[in-house]
Amino acid sequence: MNKTLIYGLVLTLLIWFIGSRFGVLVALGIGLLLLVILIWKRRALLFTQFAVQAYYIKGNKEKGEKYFKKAYNTGIMTPECKIQYSSFCLRENKFQKGRHLLNEIINSSRTTKEDKIDAKHNLSVLVWKEGNLDEAIEIMEEAHSLKPATNTYGTMGVLYLERAKKDGKFEEILDFLLEAYDYNASDKTIADNLGETYLLMGKYDKAKEVYEELLTATFVTPVPYYNYGLVLKALGETDAAKEQFEKALGCRFTSVLTVTEEMVQAEIDNLN
Repeated sequence: MNKTLIYGLVLTLLIWFIGSRFGVLVALGIGLLLLVILIWKRRALLFTQFAVQAYYIKGNKEKGEKYFKKAYNTGIMTPECKIQYSSFCLRENKFQKGRHLLNEIINSSRTTKEDKIDAKHNLSVLVWKEGNLDEAIEIMEEAHSLKPATNTYGTMGVLYLERAKKDGKFEEILDFLLEAYDYNASDKTIADNLGETYLLMGKYDKAKEVYEELLTATFVTPVPYYNYGLVLKALGETDAAKEQFEKALGCRFTSVLTVTEEMVQAEIDNLN
């Protein structure tokens, strides 16, 4: 049985017992006091949830950052919450704060192995965005080897693809990208990595198949729409390509993405 459910059941029985012995008002008073204590002890988690709701759901950067700071300033922020805060820092180009949060997790003797791996995943993205791609790949390969998952397959694919864009060795990363696609074809990052690789290799029909399957869903990130637009443009389907670019332009852009608003607008301008 879930621990929270057990605690709730025990608390309910305790309040019922107190109410039966000392009256309803006493029971309500004690229940309210216990509730206040519980909220106070979990305030960092609550502030983090408010931050996630404000930033990721409603797109309010200022409000999200305010609640993340409140959560951190409690001094009792959990590693999971710090990782969410670090993700915000990565998206908003606040790398110094993000590195501080991740190092706190990685260097703590109280942090679980799983939390350290998740922190190293975010650290690899931070190192990459700071311009150290090879170091980022080393960190991510270690994290992926310890805990293969959808997010590690996706990020490894992004990093491998960025390296292939420099050395042109797309064939060398294709097996890994196909393995990731077999692991979770519905993940936008994994599918987009494969689709973009096919695009850069000139295999436009294969790229189109990947994006047609992926974009049956709607995404808030512009990257798949932009890359699919490039595929359609290469195939001569200019009207359809422009539609995808316009969808991309309506999405949120952050510093962690490989596509910028200016890149999308330039493609639209070229088609007009």
